[in-house]
Amino acid sequence: MAPVLEVKDIHKSFGGIVAVDGVSFSVDEGEIVGIIGPNGSGKSTLFNCVLGQLQPTSGEIRVDGKVTTGMRPCDLNALGVSRTFQLLQVFPELTVKDNLIAAGQEHRGSMLSRLFGPPDAGLGAAADRMIEFFRLSHVAGERAGRLSYGQQKLLDAAMAFMGGPRLVLLDEPAGGVNLTMLADLRERLRAINREMRATFVVIEHNMDFVMSLCTRVLVLAEGRIIAEGDPASIRNNPKVVEAYLGP
Repeated sequence: MAPVLEVKDIHKSFGGIVAVDGVSFSVDEGEIVGIIGPNGSGKSTLFNCVLGQLQPTSGEIRVDGKVTTGMRPCDLNALGVSRTFQLLQVFPELTVKDNLIAAGQEHRGSMLSRLFGPPDAGLGAAADRMIEFFRLSHVAGERAGRLSYGQQKLLDAAMAFMGGPRLVLLDEPAGGVNLTMLADLRERLRAINREMRATFVVIEHNMDFVMSLCTRVLVLAEGRIIAEGDPASIRNNPKVVEAYLGP
């Protein structure tokens, strides 16, 4: 069986600046892979190449064995690729449930079916399940803009998983979240991985979060992978300590 995600020798340059320099890795079904590295190491550029926001200079990307290099984000979405952003993408004036329904609509139906279908696009029950799974039942009817930042992060994650995606890329999910909500987010992500075999890749600066969540970690520096392995081996890798973690 092909990996859910394959990245083969990806390069991305901006003029004379090389941002990603020959990165290759794969992600199997059910894995949680973390990508860490100092600012300017190429993490976000790599993510945006995978997600169709940027066209790689060279190299190939596959999802479930299908070449997706340069594919538009909307077409990747139809293949089951979802994401979160560093900046929250919730709709502040919509309720929690309506945010989830809106997210689910991105994965199914046409414009006509959205215009003339049922008000909840047939996604109400799925939204309720996701609300319960992410423990947001007590705020299901609240406008998203009235939630705490941590609750909005939980909602953002729930929206990414709403369509039952094959692959979710999480961009700094721990950023700005207090320790209590961070523990909730980590526990829910572990649960969705365990119970639904969800596959995801995480970019994150919070080392404790990455090391306690991910089964495998890649370390980028100057656009290249300098280390790869389980969290324990990454913590003790001299190259990683020198390039990023510090003494």
